[in-house]
Amino acid sequence: MLKKVEQPTLQNIVPQDLPALALRSLTKKFGDRVVAVSDVNLTVAPGEILSILGPSGCGKTTLMRMIAGLEQSSSGEIKIFGRNVFGVPPHKRGIGLVFQSLAIFPHMSVRDNVSFGLKMQKIERGETKRRVDQILDLVHLPPADYASRMPRQLSGGQLQRVALARTLVTEPALVLFDEPMAALDRRLRDYMATELRAIQKKLGIAAIYVTHDQETASAMSDRIAIMQDGHIMQTGTPVEIFESPRNRFVAEFMGDVNLIRPDSLQDSDTGTVAATVSSQVIGAIDLTDGNHTGSLLLLRPEHLTVSRKRGDGAILQGRVIEEAFVSGTFRLMVDIGAEKQLIVHGLMPTKLTTGELVFISVAKGQAKLINA
Repeated sequence: MLKKVEQPTLQNIVPQDLPALALRSLTKKFGDRVVAVSDVNLTVAPGEILSILGPSGCGKTTLMRMIAGLEQSSSGEIKIFGRNVFGVPPHKRGIGLVFQSLAIFPHMSVRDNVSFGLKMQKIERGETKRRVDQILDLVHLPPADYASRMPRQLSGGQLQRVALARTLVTEPALVLFDEPMAALDRRLRDYMATELRAIQKKLGIAAIYVTHDQETASAMSDRIAIMQDGHIMQTGTPVEIFESPRNRFVAEFMGDVNLIRPDSLQDSDTGTVAATVSSQVIGAIDLTDGNHTGSLLLLRPEHLTVSRKRGDGAILQGRVIEEAFVSGTFRLMVDIGAEKQLIVHGLMPTKLTTGELVFISVAKGQAKLINA
């Protein structure tokens, strides 16, 4: 088994209380007008997986290329285990890269692909074979079965493992993943995300995963950084980002969400904000800065429950206008009046039909007030 990485390849001795990566005011401009990345501040702890999540064109790939040394920053600072890497070429930064294209050499066997980086480092032949065999076992490609195979003989998931093995075998300080699983189907992508996290945690290598897929990011990350128009909008654990988004963009990017503009808002004695919606009052936790101008009421579909009878916890009522069964749960669209609609996800005790009157309850503490 490969040893647990405790230091990057660019230095022999590294204080372990330092972040694996620290970005300070990092900015990238193209010309005078286009700002691809703006004043980004981020840290990644040793052994941590941080996903940078955002839509296409938000600047996440440019940010990754600056970290890797493939793109020069306009201003700011990049430190890897405390060392400023400004001017340090990519191959001397102690960084491993796994791209969406995978960049597998089609004319080389699995063994030759995986050993390529070690040969470039002039590692002794016997040591190279030992490390390649170990990493192939780690990524579930036993060398006896796969080392001599050519890339054309492998499935998409197996090619992913070859690319991962080729990167990890050099024992980098930090690994950057640029949407390497984007071409895989959902089932295989979910499986590979679980595998990747298990391997990364076993080796203790810090990793940054760049993607637009919030489900994959949530499943494999210790923390997520949401990016929009070159800015980091919010950083936190997947649960924090999902349950306590700072604004509308973050809330909507993390999946289905109900965002309703309340008819009125009033501070209450209980520490919550009384939000009036369709003549009903909902006590909402305030996630804003206290300035409620334009604030929105956030209700996640997973935190809503519908029934045919008004129970003690029922707050809203409405009529079903759309019903579907998706991946083992029901998805309802409910009209609650005043041109407001709610999406509800969950297991329904009995089938509801279009036009039926229903009552909606909100899980305790799950009504949130956020910035627009």
